[in-house]
Amino acid sequence: MGNATRTVIDYFEQINQIPRCSKQEQQISRWLQQWAMVRGLAVRLDPAGNLVIQVPPTDGFEQAPIIILQGHMDMVGEKCAGSDHDFSKDSIRMVQDGPWLTARETTLGADNGIAIAMALALVDSPDVSHPPLELFFTVDEETGLTGVLKMDPSLLSGKILINLDSEDEGVFVVGCAGGRNTTINRPLDVQIFDGEYELLGMSAQGMKGGHSGVDIARHRANANKVMARLLSTGMTAAPMRLVELKGGTGRNVIPRECEAFVACRRDRVDVLKRTIVSGADIIKQEYKTADPGLNIHIDKKGPVNASRRGVTENDTAMAVNLLVALPSGPAEMAEDFPLLVQTSSNLSMVEIKNDALVVTSNQRSSVPSRLDAICLAVEAVGRLTGATVHTGTGYPSWPMDRESQLLKRCTALYRERFDTEPTVQIMHAGLECGVIGDRCPGMDMISLGPTIENPHSPSERLYLPSVEKVWRLMVALLESFG
Repeated sequence: MGNATRTVIDYFEQINQIPRCSKQEQQISRWLQQWAMVRGLAVRLDPAGNLVIQVPPTDGFEQAPIIILQGHMDMVGEKCAGSDHDFSKDSIRMVQDGPWLTARETTLGADNGIAIAMALALVDSPDVSHPPLELFFTVDEETGLTGVLKMDPSLLSGKILINLDSEDEGVFVVGCAGGRNTTINRPLDVQIFDGEYELLGMSAQGMKGGHSGVDIARHRANANKVMARLLSTGMTAAPMRLVELKGGTGRNVIPRECEAFVACRRDRVDVLKRTIVSGADIIKQEYKTADPGLNIHIDKKGPVNASRRGVTENDTAMAVNLLVALPSGPAEMAEDFPLLVQTSSNLSMVEIKNDALVVTSNQRSSVPSRLDAICLAVEAVGRLTGATVHTGTGYPSWPMDRESQLLKRCTALYRERFDTEPTVQIMHAGLECGVIGDRCPGMDMISLGPTIENPHSPSERLYLPSVEKVWRLMVALLESFG
């Protein structure tokens, strides 16, 4: 590990001592303000909690344009089944595995703590010359870019922005998808059991999950869709009634686990179990390459207590059919970038709660009209079941600027430093650049960063050699404005 990488990772380790899941950024914000105060740097905050640290230029760069270095303070808190990690108070326990940095049993938080670490290290390095800088750190990015959607545009004076929230070194992102969340709420007819019923417990777990934008095209299993298929298969063998259902942890996370309890007449429970087990074997075979960790468990739990309540057979069928029908996964590929997903949906969260089926679906597209279309499709499925449906306003896409001077500058510097061409692409995940560009017209922007695999899952890991390359590029980029 080079000295520059070590400096960045040292900062990242300090950041990972601070709990900072979405909507819990107060501690990291105070830490950043203290960091700025010790160095005599001005800090500005808006009512939403977004923060800007103003850094004066080094000698000789007084006439250079202001450069904005941007990232978000929050992280997704995902942990392995059985982990006792408490994201509200526990530090992230980092582990180095050869050239990779990962975390024990949890997400690493490199998305996007590494951006903060990189920015602070650049400012603190005595060997780095730079123009005036604005370090712009936002809150609540991971729950729908809600922090930056509330930003005060007067926080920023610069018109050149480097977003450090991309996850493939050597890839310059110059556009991104917009996104919206849809909530479906369908009341369920719930009644006390009559007669002799047996309870069956079902779980789908062990999947890779991941980011619903970055990883949506990797053919990974969605635990909620797996469970829907299992339940649908079971209904072909015997009438059954849902008792409990819960899957997924976040709107932008491909769900890794889903659990259900169903009740069946005692004389039909064995055939129901055999049918579901047979369906589970088929599903596991389908995902043996893309998601080999997928595990499905079906167990008889004994007689149902006569006073227990469950969803009626008719509404169980309705709920299962709704989950089966909802689209999830890539819907269309981009015309200009054939390997890029243009439009997708993610069946993020499902739960039977307060005698209702509550579903959250996350839709994305880099084409606004196609985002409208996929949202309409999700809404229509919900309404056909008699559900109440609500789609939020979401966040805008970031259209590519093919004449971007910042892109041309970064491309030339990358070619000079590494003797190879960078890849230029649009990202299917949502980036704050779309909102910032909408709020601050005329902003020239690019997104880049070190290589991060499996964000939003406990398998998240950071490729350390890529940190060194991003550092070298950033130093050259800042110095090129002198």
